[in-house]
Amino acid sequence: MQDSGVRVSGDSMLGLKVHLVVTGGIAAVETVRLARELRRHGAQIIVTMTSEAKKIITPLAVGWATDGAVNSEWSSDLPGLSVPDVVLVAPATRNTLSKISRGAMDDPAMMAIAAASGAQKPVVLVPSMHDDLFDDPVTSDLLEDMERLGHHLLISPSDEGRRKQPPPDVIVRRTSSIVNGAREGTSSVAVIYGATEAKIDPVRVITNASSGRTGVVLSDHLERMGHRIIRVAGATEYPGPYPDIVARTPMEMIEAVDMIMEKQIPDVWIVAAAVLDYQPIAASAQKISSGLGGISIDLEPAPRLLHHIKEASPSSRVLSFKLETGVTPDELIARSRSHLEASRCDAVVANLMEHLHGAGPRGYLVTPEDEVTLHGPADLCRVVESMISRWSS
Repeated sequence: MQDSGVRVSGDSMLGLKVHLVVTGGIAAVETVRLARELRRHGAQIIVTMTSEAKKIITPLAVGWATDGAVNSEWSSDLPGLSVPDVVLVAPATRNTLSKISRGAMDDPAMMAIAAASGAQKPVVLVPSMHDDLFDDPVTSDLLEDMERLGHHLLISPSDEGRRKQPPPDVIVRRTSSIVNGAREGTSSVAVIYGATEAKIDPVRVITNASSGRTGVVLSDHLERMGHRIIRVAGATEYPGPYPDIVARTPMEMIEAVDMIMEKQIPDVWIVAAAVLDYQPIAASAQKISSGLGGISIDLEPAPRLLHHIKEASPSSRVLSFKLETGVTPDELIARSRSHLEASRCDAVVANLMEHLHGAGPRGYLVTPEDEVTLHGPADLCRVVESMISRWSS
């Protein structure tokens, strides 16, 4: 790998041409990391820097990060008129927002934004400024102007008195989602993942093992590919975007389904959560003494999440997950087909515990018609996304 090369992380922006516009905010120092993250997901980058941006980060550094030429001056070939798939303005200073709002075109960066807007290509703006500037009524008016013009805003919460530029992975995920969201075959998808638990007493719980990794990785990929994602997370250990709803017990997950249904009916439900089959009949109101020689806990069946989803949302497609241990792959697939029929799901990802972190395939995607062997997380994401796109076509 050459010094300027990057290791590929995904293909959600493969073949997409991104015009990266860097303006004169202090967050321009993040350009190197942002450009390399774009390239990790397959983006081809055209870059234009304003004269103020060059005071903060050098064109040499940006050229190294993008592995291409850096535009900053007017030239005879007018690269700003080359219409990309998306213009990403990061950072977008208040001065830049003002010029976009009033149609100014006093440098190549503004021409690139105007040309993309005129060609009805998405323009993604990442404002970055102190809270006192962000909260100024003039800034509020400018942000409203950007939305009226159809541009997309990525605004972070206030932190240390500033609206900082979001991390590169967040910007790239949201940008790829915006661009890919315009293609055919995208769906609204609710992804439920993580472990569940039930109280034994005020400080102890019964739970099952799940890091939440599969749900995080799968929802990330689907969002990047343009699907509209709703995340419901139980207890998780794997880092990822903050979920839309946190639901740590089986009943809380059922309540989360009802909350989602009040706003919209997802096209697809993906249930990757490790939902308890049994829970204590009644939790002790007081901590059970640790000095007891032994205790018994009476269990009852926990609420059935899949059954509730099919009853509440019968028109939606459902993909569930099934984990077994100590059986052959043929028996795993046979049990998954029985699960399909009993749960009335449309597909199931079948896993063997022994294969999750060792030799053997990652799992199998089982449908009423056939089964597909999955060789790893990337394969799982690709196959599931392809299936959801077919369902929506």
